[in-house]
Amino acid sequence: MSNPIVDISIQDLTKKGPNTVSGWTFLSQDLNQSVGGHYIYLGLKRGTSKALTSLTFEAYSYAQQGNPKAGWKWNSTDLNRGAGGAYIYTFWKKGEAGKSPIKGIMILATNQSSPYSISGWTHTGVDLNKGAGGLYIWAYYSTTIESP
Repeated sequence: MSNPIVDISIQDLTKKGPNTVSGWTFLSQDLNQSVGGHYIYLGLKRGTSKALTSLTFEAYSYAQQGNPKAGWKWNSTDLNRGAGGAYIYTFWKKGEAGKSPIKGIMILATNQSSPYSISGWTHTGVDLNKGAGGLYIWAYYSTTIESP
């Protein structure tokens, strides 16, 4: 059994990736799939420090210059960079009392306009291609199923 997820990173690339980074696992799903723009990849770091206990993605109508969600950590990379549409950002919390650590994150690209219900997984946030057209990209996390 591997350690829970303790950090999140985003790769914003102009060429197909993801790039290898020591200590990190980057999911192979391009978060801008089917809409052009930059190649965007979500990275996970596992460890023994405070684990992620909450994860969400939120859409805004304009670029955020500072963290808009008090009490949450965030990554300032727009997940729709170069593709148009809404400005989508990643937010997470660590070590919340009474919450289980996140062990897995999964990204699904589909033609379905609403997220699937998948046993053991919690859908989080918005369509990661919101307003950009193309496929719907849904994010999920699990506190019981490890990935990747």
